[in-house]
Amino acid sequence: MTRNRVINSLSYLSILFLPVLFPLIVWALTGDNPEVHRPAGQAFWIQLLPTIMGVCFLIALAVSGFYMDNLAHSGWLAIVLLAVLALIALGSYLYALVRGIQYLVSE
Repeated sequence: MTRNRVINSLSYLSILFLPVLFPLIVWALTGDNPEVHRPAGQAFWIQLLPTIMGVCFLIALAVSGFYMDNLAHSGWLAIVLLAVLALIALGSYLYALVRGIQYLVSE
């Protein structure tokens, strides 16, 4: 039980030292242990979310750049999308830290 808590906590706290890769390895290797498999999968997706959103925003900015006549409008769109991405990344980072600490202190 204690080992599961530590592995679950490390899956979330790996955002500090090995983001995305550590939860993916734990998730792939613990298919038979649902107490570790599920939190590792959640940590993986939480850590991957800002990257997915960044790629989507980059594609949206590229597509809008083709259709906008004024470069200033495209610049404002880039600033807004970057601000939204920063908020999503910060939220994901803080959520992973809180969940990692919760797993460590839970009994």
